[in-house]
Amino acid sequence: MARRSERRRIVKRVASKKSPGRRATVALAPAAARILDAFSARAKRGGLRSVMMGELATALGMSASTLYGYFASKEQLVAAMVDGWCAELATHDVLTENERAPIGERFKAWGDAWSVRIVEYSPAFFGDLARDYPEQSARLQRDLAERRAKGAALLRPHLKAGLIPEAAFALLDLIYTHAHDPRVGDEAGVARRDVVRTALAIWGEGALKKS
Repeated sequence: MARRSERRRIVKRVASKKSPGRRATVALAPAAARILDAFSARAKRGGLRSVMMGELATALGMSASTLYGYFASKEQLVAAMVDGWCAELATHDVLTENERAPIGERFKAWGDAWSVRIVEYSPAFFGDLARDYPEQSARLQRDLAERRAKGAALLRPHLKAGLIPEAAFALLDLIYTHAHDPRVGDEAGVARRDVVRTALAIWGEGALKKS
């Protein structure tokens, strides 16, 4: 419920750029959310370049002019999509950073959630984002970097004695950035999510103290 409310808040803010007033913004929000959901699903699956605004409008049963009435450009949709992901990550922080739970359990909960989220995106999505929307790509990377730093600070006191923290977290960063590559799963003959979860489990078992 919290994620849905946050997404609607984002959609209302984006849609309001084209709306004449507050009442119209509220009325547009459900349709704008439907557009954003459809755009996100296609972009995640085939990359941002695979989504044609005219085809998206047709699939949604509306004219291109109607679609552009909610989102003035494709970049505005990309920005809303990045907003939504950052909001989801922030919500997940709240759910996992429970100091009363053992660190191993917290890390596993985070890893399970991350493995589900990251494999929703094709490599083409991140490539298109970096090439065509560098500002949005940089914003997403900054948010992810901040969360990695926050996670490292949380995990650092729980590292096993004798480990070099910088090396341990460099390896964890490699998992973040490469384990979800489909080629890794294809070579191993397993699903992308299972590769990510296995890599994170190995890191957690090897790097973290037993609770």
